Amino acid sequence: MSPIASILMVVAAVPCVIGAFNSRSRLAITASSVMLLAMVDLAFVSTLPTVLWSGLLLLVGLCVAVRLGSRFKEESTARAITAVPEKVLVGANVAHSPAHNSMDSTAASSSLERPTEWHKVRPFPRLGRTSAILSAAAYPIMAWQVLNHGAHAAASGAGAHSAHQHHGSTFDGSFVSGVITLSVIVVVLLLALCTVQALARKRPILMFESLGMATMLTVMQFMH
Repeated sequence: MSPIASILMVVAAVPCVIGAFNSRSRLAITASSVMLLAMVDLAFVSTLPTVLWSGLLLLVGLCVAVRLGSRFKEESTARAITAVPEKVLVGANVAHSPAHNSMDSTAASSSLERPTEWHKVRPFPRLGRTSAILSAAAYPIMAWQVLNHGAHAAASGAGAHSAHQHHGSTFDGSFVSGVITLSVIVVVLLLALCTVQALARKRPILMFESLGMATMLTVMQFMH
């Protein structure tokens, strides 16, 4: 890997760590720290084998995904509980209010069901949730990239590629790599949209975090 790509890998991981510390989540801090250490080791030190880093990235990615799933489930349950009294109150107002207040009740009821115009123009109404989901999806992709990086390094160090050209490797190399490449492109484009929206909403930490994750995935996939 070129020196520029190595530096970009490490620099791009720093905003992710800063964003994790800003969120004050121990799991996010652990995951981002593992990612930063993996980038530093792959780029400059090469102390631990890439298989170990790949396994650690996959493990923390799965933990982050499970934690996000449970948190979103708790939030949806809390919203459902708080929405019931509001619907009952609106229904009572509609049933007992005079005729000249019927338009106000209808407007209140529709505001609970339909998003505002501000939400319609935003590509991601819940920017923080979308960014967290994309970051969690990036960890298993990154684990494969690290493993692939180690395979390329071993092959180039040996000076031969015969170990990767045995029968059956065409499917593993072309199909899986194609799926990973497509996944990287999709995730990077969505992270770019998150970056632009975070900039528009004046959320610099989230902007740099999304930009750093997108840069890291791009460098690891296309700048060997």
